[in-house]
Amino acid sequence: MALASIEAESIEQVDNVHLRVLVDKERNRVVYAEAGKDFIDVLFSFLTLPLGTIARLVAKESNIEPVKFDSISSLHQSVSDLDQQYLTNQTCKEMLLNPRNSMEPYCHKIKLNIDDTEPMQYFLCTNRDCRRNSGCLLSTFKNQICYCGEILSMKVFPNCLNLEDGFVKENATFIICDDLYVMPNVSGASLQLLQKLGVDSVDAIEEQTVVDLLKLSLISNAPLTDFINKNQSFDNSNLRNILIGDMPSDEARQMSVKITLRKSNEQILFVEAEDDFIDFIFSLLTFPLGGVLHMLQGFSSLSCVDNLYKGLSELSSDMFLVSNGLKDKLTKPLIATQYELNN
Repeated sequence: MALASIEAESIEQVDNVHLRVLVDKERNRVVYAEAGKDFIDVLFSFLTLPLGTIARLVAKESNIEPVKFDSISSLHQSVSDLDQQYLTNQTCKEMLLNPRNSMEPYCHKIKLNIDDTEPMQYFLCTNRDCRRNSGCLLSTFKNQICYCGEILSMKVFPNCLNLEDGFVKENATFIICDDLYVMPNVSGASLQLLQKLGVDSVDAIEEQTVVDLLKLSLISNAPLTDFINKNQSFDNSNLRNILIGDMPSDEARQMSVKITLRKSNEQILFVEAEDDFIDFIFSLLTFPLGGVLHMLQGFSSLSCVDNLYKGLSELSSDMFLVSNGLKDKLTKPLIATQYELNN
C-alpha cells in the first residue's frame, strides 16, 4: 500500500490551523485527520457552547446552507419574536438570545473561536456618592438600574481576569476519525487505523469555516468527509432532537401545565403554562452542549457529538490537557452564573 502525506491549512480570517488529512479517494471519504492543539481546541470548544448559541450560529449563511437545530432553533426564534411586555426586561431577551459561555476564559484565546457573543463586560453605577456610601453594585450587563435609581453604565476592567490558553497542551497531537472521535496520536494509533480501513492516497482540505464543521457535527454521520468534500446541501430532516430520556421525579419541583391533545393520535397541539415552566423552557437555551451530554451520560441522538464527547472523556488529563481539573469542566460544563434559576 503506497501512502503519502500532505500538510494542509484551514484558514479563517488571518489565522492558520494545520491538519494532515488522509483520504480514501476510491471511496471519497476521510480515513482520519491528524491535528494539533489549534484544531482540537476548536472541536472541544463546541461542547462548551450553550444550546442557544449553537442554534444562532448554525442558522447563519456559510459554505453550507443554514441548519435548523430542530426544537432548540424553534425555541430560540420564539424568544426573538416574543414581545418585550412578556419579559422582565430587555436584558432577559439578550441573555437568552446570546447566552454566555461559562468556559469563556478558555475559549477566548483559541485560534478559531466561532462564538461571536460579546466578551464579558463589567459596569458600575455612574453615581459616585452611591458607590462611596453603599459599596459597588457590579453588573455584567449595561444599563441596568442601580439601587439608587441611576444607570449601571460605567465600564470597569477587573484585574483578576485570567484568560486560559485553550484546552489541550501545546505539543500534543491527535487523530480525529471521520465521526469526530478524538484519540491521542500515540505510537501505532494511525497504523492501526490504516490497517483497519485502508488508504489509497492522501488529499488536502481547502479553506473552510469552522461553523461548517459545527453544522456538520449535527447533521452528518461523516462530518470530516463532508467538510473536506465541501458538501453544501443537506436534508435537515436527518437532524433529530437531543433525547432527554427519563428524569428522576422531584415532587418539590413539579410544575403544572395544561395540555391540549389531538384525540386521533394523541399528538400534543400546544401547552398552556405559568411563568415558572416558561422560565425553565427558555433556560434550556443557556445549557452548554457538554452539560446536556453529561446529563444524558454521553448518549444523545447526535452520534458524532456523542463521539466527540466520548473521545474527550477518555483522554488523560495529565498527558494532554492544560490542567488536571479541565476534563471535568469540559465534560460537565456549567451554566454561566448569571443564568441560574431558583425553580
